[in-house]
Amino acid sequence: MQPTCGPVDGDLLSAIWQRFVDTGVLDPALDPIIAMSWQRCILRCNPYTVGDLPGISEAELADRRAKLADLIALARPIMEDIYQFVEGSGIIIVLLDASACVLDVLGDANVQRRAASLGLRPGAYWNEGCAGTNAFGLALYERCPVHVIGAEHFFQRFHGLSVSAAPIYHWEGRPIGVLGMACLTSAGNGATLATVHAAARAIEHQLHAEKLFNELNTQRTLLSAIVEAISDGFIVCDQAGLVVHINLCAAQILGVKREAAVGRALDASVELPPVVAEAMRQCVTLTDAEVSFQVQKVQIRCLISLIPIQWQLDRVNNVEGFILTLRRLEQVHRMVQRMVGARSNFTFASIIGSSHAINQARRQAQAAARSSVPVLIVGESGTGKGVLARVIHNESARAEGPFVTVNCRVLPRDLIVGEFLGYEIGAFHGNRLQGQPGKFELAHGGTLHLEEIEALPLDMQTALLRVVETGEVVRLGGHRVICVNVRLIVTTSLNLERLVLRGDFRADLYYAVSRMTIRLAPLRERTADLPLLVRDILERMHRQTGRAVSISYDAQQLMRCYSWPGNVRELENVLERAASLTDNGMIDVWHLPDAIRGRPSETEPGYDQHVPALHEAEYEAIVRAARACQGNATRMAQMLGIGRTTLWRKLKAANVSLDDFKPSLLAKRSSRRS
Repeated sequence: MQPTCGPVDGDLLSAIWQRFVDTGVLDPALDPIIAMSWQRCILRCNPYTVGDLPGISEAELADRRAKLADLIALARPIMEDIYQFVEGSGIIIVLLDASACVLDVLGDANVQRRAASLGLRPGAYWNEGCAGTNAFGLALYERCPVHVIGAEHFFQRFHGLSVSAAPIYHWEGRPIGVLGMACLTSAGNGATLATVHAAARAIEHQLHAEKLFNELNTQRTLLSAIVEAISDGFIVCDQAGLVVHINLCAAQILGVKREAAVGRALDASVELPPVVAEAMRQCVTLTDAEVSFQVQKVQIRCLISLIPIQWQLDRVNNVEGFILTLRRLEQVHRMVQRMVGARSNFTFASIIGSSHAINQARRQAQAAARSSVPVLIVGESGTGKGVLARVIHNESARAEGPFVTVNCRVLPRDLIVGEFLGYEIGAFHGNRLQGQPGKFELAHGGTLHLEEIEALPLDMQTALLRVVETGEVVRLGGHRVICVNVRLIVTTSLNLERLVLRGDFRADLYYAVSRMTIRLAPLRERTADLPLLVRDILERMHRQTGRAVSISYDAQQLMRCYSWPGNVRELENVLERAASLTDNGMIDVWHLPDAIRGRPSETEPGYDQHVPALHEAEYEAIVRAARACQGNATRMAQMLGIGRTTLWRKLKAANVSLDDFKPSLLAKRSSRRS
């Protein structure tokens, strides 16, 4: 019976039920919900059924209770509160799950025993299919509170019961259980329906509140984990400047204890820089401001950003607090150097000299700066190959991009591939906690300068060639293809062609990186540039130290007679040493090293010039002849003045294949490179 119905006439209900069971005719005065339930039950149930209701075993009931532990834990206190008011009145409180299986029964012991004899016990099913028309099954079926009294029950055995029940809904909108109150018809109370309805809503609210509380805790935990995982310092302050949260990184940067800082004003822990204090006062945003924090008389330089936390009410912005992120300035500098390399202002004016050799190198460098092809710079150690590489980068269209320098000789052999290509998380058998980009990724959009490229092992030469040809990188341990746009400049002090002939350097890589070759002459071949170089070095030293130093005529003449095996680098070291020895700012002869004062010039008789070995000269002659004759053995023999048989023997000894110099093969290689 629904709440809108009036007082119940038990005898009339019994007559209506009996007429329906006997004839199938429904009385118009019957509650529509009850009438529809009877019509469903008459098709499948016997109203005179006796015996126990279907149910589940004790083990299954325990398992079901465990799965619904949250519902039971919230419903049980409310059931106990209701029982305190109805104790001794013959009423029991029942909790069922969404399948109308009884989970819990609370009431007087004697009442529970009588209810159990009727099937109202834990584990029994009270849906329509098992118990006919009843309040528990109807509450789930109709999704509304229901009161069923006396003969409204379809089974005759339940005509002595009066039951009120209300569904309990999950926050997603589906029913997860039923709360009911049952008693004998003679002990019926019209307030039971309102009571179970209010109690069911209270349980729902508790479930929703519990869910929101758990979600809030989860989000708070995730937020705390995210904040702690941030590599930057992170501080949250309220509108009054009190610290709400500070992560470990920020505490370490500022040298404060987190427990002591939280809940206190930020300026009580550290002395705020004026720009930060003013930004907080005016509620404005700061982005990457370079500031210094005063902590216990120690200056801590940081890069800081400040963001006000705002919300709008009636078109007025209200500030609820501030978010501060900070990084040590040294960390930022290291990151910049790692990502883009140290920036320099080298230009073509930095190539000092007016000799024919240096002018030719300068013109070639200008042409290289206008193009984007790989460049090979060859020269002895100390001739300034690195400076020339930077000049080409700075004067090219990639000047705003990174310039990454890698010395191929100092990289460990077992890590060199990973340094160039990078590696994903978990590479190297999980020893790496995080991935790392390779040199090609760091140089993306700029220039990658490879020093001493001859030191690369052959397997790395193969990987380098693939990247040069395809412009794609796959990190070690990964499968993702990363496109890179990198201009390659390589430098070497050795003869790569000779290394190719010996099999120590890949020929295809040599052709790929030497599309434009620049040779830097040693200082002994351009002694006319010595006065200009000396003046430039002394002026640079003056700018760096603030001390003006000059050099005597005799010292300059003595330096012109020296062979300078260390080239420009040796010249810089000599002048720096001499400048530190002079007291009056004038470098004289006795300030120069003994090697310069005592070693004869290469122009003097008896100077021990470098003479290549006979087999080296043969290699060079064979390669030049093969290139000039395009691999024609007959013409090569004539050019070298030897017989064809001798030529073939020397080619075999030198491990030279004439196919490498024939026009058809060279054309194929050129098409593949393009």
